[in-house]
Order: sequence, then structure tokens, then C-alpha cells
Amino acid sequence: MTRVVHVVLSLEVGGLERVVLDLARVARRRGEPVSILTVDRAGRLAAEAEALGVAVACLGGDRVGRAGARSAAGAALDALAPGVLHTHQIGAARAVVGAAARRGVPVVHTEHGNAFARASGPLARAKLRWVYARTARGVGSFCCVTREIAAAVGRFGTVRAPQTVANGVALPDPGDGGGAVRDELGVPRGAFVVGSVGRLHEVKRYDLMLRAVAELRSSRPDVHLVLVGDGPERAQLGALAGQLGLTPFVRFAGYRADPERYYAAFDAFALTSRSEGLPVSLLEAWAAGRAVVVTAVGGLPDVVTNGVNGILVAPGPGGDPGVVAGAIARVYADPALRASLGAAGRATVEAHYTLDRIADRYAAIYDRLAAAPPTSSPGVRAER
Repeated sequence: MTRVVHVVLSLEVGGLERVVLDLARVARRRGEPVSILTVDRAGRLAAEAEALGVAVACLGGDRVGRAGARSAAGAALDALAPGVLHTHQIGAARAVVGAAARRGVPVVHTEHGNAFARASGPLARAKLRWVYARTARGVGSFCCVTREIAAAVGRFGTVRAPQTVANGVALPDPGDGGGAVRDELGVPRGAFVVGSVGRLHEVKRYDLMLRAVAELRSSRPDVHLVLVGDGPERAQLGALAGQLGLTPFVRFAGYRADPERYYAAFDAFALTSRSEGLPVSLLEAWAAGRAVVVTAVGGLPDVVTNGVNGILVAPGPGGDPGVVAGAIARVYADPALRASLGAAGRATVEAHYTLDRIADRYAAIYDRLAAAPPTSSPGVRAER
């Protein structure tokens, strides 16, 4: 049985980190050996991993810098004895691919976001291409969570033959319809709740969501907003809510160890990001049968069919709260549409994005790499 060690920059709260934790959870349930190696620091989710019986080690990059972390990688791999390394995001891969190559340990890599779309200018993109091309030499199977990311990393031959392996989520058990969650948050049971789950970071454009809800409330005073998550924008968003007169109608729920529980309290899930890969929060909202309204960025147009399993809105140069408000108003006004969007979203997850399905995809890659003979580059194996 192949021992897999997942490598991440940290286990701070985020979609990527939750995917890694879920993959480790599946491995433990199946009796497969699994550990997690962090590059910079352990992070808040490390305790949850250890509670599952998953060992978490750290290279200490925050203390010694990334170069020091790369120097420590060899000792960490010797101690963890992986059959396969599974790195997540290019920074984590850079820290360990050299040590893995010297020890003949094959590497699976997953890219969760499109760094090229966020790069400012041709010089930054050229530097990224160099980093990706150099790091990918030590990767046996380079995976991306969307076709859009795969196209970006494969452009100009930067990464050869990237493949798409999407994220996956567990299907929730039926709950009480969210009434208990609304009571816990102090949201009226009869309110129309727009909700979102994610890190409170500028890239998520929660300011746009707040402005859209303010516009909605001018004619629909029963609309409330629930934001589940924490992050660097928390204070600014709270201040903006106050400026917009929304403070009584917005709940900042903060970090929750069980965010999947909160979707049942939403009438509609909204995502107003300026950049996305395949967000776990979207898949969880679908799995909970929620209608979704999302900006047409990154990999989202590849998975959301407008008017079928969600509503896509054009992000515009700086985002248009009126466009977002109009899309949510459409869902608000049509309960039948809400139900059909939610049902189609649930069916989409069941067909393509269940956690077990994605874990099986990766398990097949692990097994192929572990069984493949070494390539001409010492310690690097190629997927056949």
C-alpha cells in the first residue's frame, strides 16, 4: 500500500487546505497510510488532521525561510518515508522536488489556482513560466483542478501534458433545513439569506457582495447576508457593512470547523471573486442543493451552465454590484428556479465531484507512479 505524504505551504484555513484534509480523511477511512508536510507553518487545520490520526510535520519556512525549508526537506522525507509525494501549489512543490528526486520518490502535483491570471505584467508572467518549468521537471504527474489552469500552465510548453483532476466534496446528510443555524446566528427564519463561505481576502471581492446586498435591500428588506470564514479583510468588510447600513442584516460567522453545516441556512449561495480555480465552497453549496450565483471567472464557466445549475454574472473591470444584485433578485423572485438550480447543482456533484470519485482518481495516479521505473533524471518518475 503506497504511503502518500501531502505537501502544502500550511494548513491555514482555505479551500486548498480543506481538500488536502478531506483526501487525508478518505485515506484514513480506507486504511491507507497518509501524512501531511507543511513548508511554512502548521496552521489552524493541523489539529483537525492530527485528530484524524494523520501525522503533520513542518519544515519551518516561517523561521528559516524557503531556502532553509528546502534544505530541511531531505531529513523530513527520510523521517516520513513516502512512497509518493503529493504537492499542492507550486511553492510547496519547489520546497521538496529536489529532495524527492535524490531519493527516488515520485511526485504528484496539483495546481489549485491560476497564478498566471493574477500576475501583473509580462515580466512577472515570464518569471512564473521559469518557476513552473523548472519545478515541473521533478513532477511525475502534473494535475490542475480546472481546464483553464491546465491551459495556463501548459502554454508555451511550460508544463508538459498537464491533466485535469477536479476537486471533490462529501455529500451531506439531510439536515433540518438550516433553521437551527439561523437561530444560532440570530437570523430570522423567514429571511431570504444570501450566503458565502470562504477566506475574507481581497480576491474574493466580498465588498462587491456587500454592495449588491445593500442594493437588494432597498426593495427587498427581508434579505440578509451570512459570511462564513475569516481573513485579512474582516475589519474592512465590517466597516463597509456599517457604512452601507447593513450591520444589523449581515452576520460575520467567522472561522467554523464545520462550514458545510451552514449551507442549509442559505436560500442562495453567492461568489463574487475576481479569480477562482474550482472553489470547494461552490461544490459544497451544490452538494447542499443550494442555488448559486457566481462571477464568470477562472474555471467557473467550465462547470457552471448559466441558467441550468447556476447563474453566471460578468465580473466587469471592477465588478458591478447592480449586476450581482440583479442575478440574486432573479433567484429571489422565482422559487421554482431556486429549486431547479439547486437540484441540478446537486446532480452535478453526484456525477462529477464527489470526494470518493476524486480520491479514486488520485489513487490510480499514485499507484501508476509508484510502480513506474525511474526516468533518466535521478529520482524522478514519469507517469505512463
